[in-house]
Amino acid sequence: MNKRAASSGFTLIELALVVSIIGIILHISLPFFIKPLGYYRLKTSAGKMAQDLREVQQRALNEESSYYNIFFALGGSYYEVRKAESVSPKVIKTVALPSTVKIAATTFSNNSLSFTAKGTPYPRGGTVTLQDAVSGRLLYVIVASVTGRIRVSSSPPESWEVE
Repeated sequence: MNKRAASSGFTLIELALVVSIIGIILHISLPFFIKPLGYYRLKTSAGKMAQDLREVQQRALNEESSYYNIFFALGGSYYEVRKAESVSPKVIKTVALPSTVKIAATTFSNNSLSFTAKGTPYPRGGTVTLQDAVSGRLLYVIVASVTGRIRVSSSPPESWEVE
């Protein structure tokens, strides 16, 4: 009986060669996956922010209260949902964005947006610009001034205003 035919395993050299080839393929292909992953994180963050803005808007409508607002940490990667019934605002929740997503700019005064008891933005609508640090791509969360409609766009609004 042949000694080689009796063993059905792989040699250490064969395993090292296969692992090396897989490593080289991953090293070459990894940069192609980083940018789409960064855009995915940016897109989901913008969607989550729009969802939270709509939730705060609905709370203000349901409770007929104008005490709800959202504070955006400019240059940071978080925002806070607040309710200011008393002298100091109470933070309802803090939302952390992925580390590669930053709040690049807002057109809201004091980087804060409030909603009236009728669900309209106070004192006016505006835009939050989110940026992916890996690809540099931007997405805009836009709050319409009159209607309070909240949407996400890959291009800035036509009535672009920067304070």
